[in-house]
Amino acid sequence: MRKNIQLLGAVAVAGLVAATGSAFTASSGVVTSVAGYGTNTVTGATTTAIAHTLSSTGSTITSTLITFSASQTGRTVKAGFGTTALQDCVVDTATTATGTTATCTYVTAYDTATATAFQVAVV
Repeated sequence: MRKNIQLLGAVAVAGLVAATGSAFTASSGVVTSVAGYGTNTVTGATTTAIAHTLSSTGSTITSTLITFSASQTGRTVKAGFGTTALQDCVVDTATTATGTTATCTYVTAYDTATATAFQVAVV
């Protein structure tokens, strides 16, 4: 009988933990957003990762971190969305085991709803 009471108590505690956990996830502060681009085009170098940073509201893309497989020191990197003029990026001069990065902070942020194609040019 004592084992049944302990088992019932354990089941009740597990149920409480599960209910509390779902209550916490329901109040998540994550912004709902969609970066609207569908393709990436990179000319002049090979990338291993592209990560976009969104505004606090999630409505615009404010910057992009591009990781290249090899050093881009001494080269010019430009990036942007759609058919707009590409904007300058800052190339990190340090090369790590994962490559080199370039940070593109956009003067004019791109609207996530209309950004259709991400373009990168390395010269």
